[in-house]
Amino acid sequence: MIGWIRRLFGQERPSPPPMSASPMAASPLPASPLLDWEPTPQPPQVRSEAEIDAVEAALEGLIAAGLRLGPHYEGQSVRAVARSMAEHPEFALGDNNETLPLTERAPDALAIDILWSYRALADGIEDEFANAAIFVDHCYDGADEEPYRALFARVIEIAGVWTCRGLTVSRVPGLGPYGHGFRVAFETEPPIPAITFPADKNFDWSLLEQLDACRPAGETRRFRIAADGGAGLVLFLDDAEARAIALRLGWGPDDL
Repeated sequence: MIGWIRRLFGQERPSPPPMSASPMAASPLPASPLLDWEPTPQPPQVRSEAEIDAVEAALEGLIAAGLRLGPHYEGQSVRAVARSMAEHPEFALGDNNETLPLTERAPDALAIDILWSYRALADGIEDEFANAAIFVDHCYDGADEEPYRALFARVIEIAGVWTCRGLTVSRVPGLGPYGHGFRVAFETEPPIPAITFPADKNFDWSLLEQLDACRPAGETRRFRIAADGGAGLVLFLDDAEARAIALRLGWGPDDL
């Protein structure tokens, strides 16, 4: 996570041009390149066919357990999806950003690499999976209404059990450690009552339990969350799917 943040926000950022030494300079200085800075694209990782085989097997296991690929991969074979994942610069990086041979990684480690998708965070992909998504959840102390609106809209989309006509987020004064909070109002069918919560540095994933309480009658799937202090993985699964995916990740059967 730290390596990704450093690459995304700072390591290769250009320096601004020097100030003119002449106090009589008539023309304005050019705009700083900081204003137009974008992350330097990283080249794809070179993978052997044996490594692609390993990722494909792990991906097929997750799909069999209940993970569904999203529109981002529409029309692609599982092999093609596994290749694009394995070759992504963010896939299976070590602590020092070294490239790791995927044939030396256990199947559960590869399953975690697939689901814990820093690919999606780095590239801004929101539809990699149909019933799972990863979010940065550790930077909400300065958040305004829009990040919360986007997050709740995405988790409702992941679930796919509500008809959503829209949602609005408004600031509420006098709540929590930052002196304000937010109220999220949903226009959904079945209805979801408005949720009010204090602002904090980390997103409070327990708020999704209030959405679970408003699922349509007979719906057996619910939100499952795994968080590592920097990112949160959200899945919408029934109990059997959650147990099967947890086992593919090398976790206990009740860890999702």
